[in-house]
Amino acid sequence: MAKLVVRWSMTKLVYMIVKILLSDFDAFIIIEGNRGLGKSTLAIHIARKIARCFKLLGMADRYKFNWNKSLIYTKKETLNFFHQWHKNGIADEMINVTFNRDFYDPDQKNVIKMINMNRDHCNLFIACVPQFQTLDTQIKNLCKLRITVVRRGLAIIQTPNRTIYVKDKWDQATNEKLEREWLQKGISKPAYSKLTTFRGILRFPKLHPTAEAKYQEVKNRKRNLVAKEEMGIVEEKEEKDPYKDTIQRLIDGKIRNGVFLDGLAHAYEIHPTTFKNRLRSDLNKKGISTKLLDYYWDKQKKINQKSAASV
Repeated sequence: MAKLVVRWSMTKLVYMIVKILLSDFDAFIIIEGNRGLGKSTLAIHIARKIARCFKLLGMADRYKFNWNKSLIYTKKETLNFFHQWHKNGIADEMINVTFNRDFYDPDQKNVIKMINMNRDHCNLFIACVPQFQTLDTQIKNLCKLRITVVRRGLAIIQTPNRTIYVKDKWDQATNEKLEREWLQKGISKPAYSKLTTFRGILRFPKLHPTAEAKYQEVKNRKRNLVAKEEMGIVEEKEEKDPYKDTIQRLIDGKIRNGVFLDGLAHAYEIHPTTFKNRLRSDLNKKGISTKLLDYYWDKQKKINQKSAASV
């Protein structure tokens, strides 16, 4: 007999999360899926609806959604988040925080320790990752709700099995075997209901264009922080304008002669004649001599030598 597929609405999902939070428990949710399928979109929908629910319940001070504060990208932000109470947060790229190969990273260990220590702070934390399997084992065990976005606007909901002796509550071995069979058979529409952790399917819409724009702005800004602060990536300096740079060199007397100038032109991949004509034009705009020879270091040196000899 086929297993009945339960269709979840966003309202039902949010109601369940609110119930968990009102029971003085934290709600640690992981949303997984390939890039571009809408993990962040779903996370934002959930977080904003949770905030509205608590406002209707007369608890507007709890689980507020703030674009800048609620979207988390760095380990430092994650640590600060779990130190607080009744907060609403989305780790938009949780893979940067709890990737299993970084287990011995001190900051990652502090994050896991903080999550464990402050589970009674009743926070809503939604982590977006490409693949659930890549997370640290302790993080997977803390997860109460796993949502897998299988295609745009469609996700499957999973929860851990209730076990006493079995360590793997997510039954990864059994479910992996099922998935391998689907892959071998080339099944394009897998029967996700056969997964032992399957609880239902959920459809969700796109973000409103205004909300999407706000999200993109925060994401781009905070990604730069991750690159600078945690990955040590330094932004490339703005490429110099070849003409502006050379004009300044000429004025400062740092161009030795015409041969040197031709060499600069080749370095900038510009034909020497074109390069020199443009330089003369720019010098003319500045209202100074357009005769390049007047600026060469070799000529200035000769003039200075003649001046010294005449004295």
